[in-house]
Amino acid sequence: MPHIVVSHDQANVICSATGGVEIRDERGNHLGYVAHGFNEEDVAIARQRLASSEPRYTTREVLEHLESREAK
Repeated sequence: MPHIVVSHDQANVICSATGGVEIRDERGNHLGYVAHGFNEEDVAIARQRLASSEPRYTTREVLEHLESREAK
């Protein structure tokens, strides 16, 4: 897996964050996020979704569906 080495200051920002950290390049373009585990709200949302009768799909099912749409 590719990796990026961050500076000491950047590591401090990431480690001291209580939530996710948005990563941007020098021009301000969004590159991604660094996530920090799950908080109580995340767990509550997951439990609510598990209790619902909404359909669920595996990652493989979603990817296959997206690939089938690209083929059209």
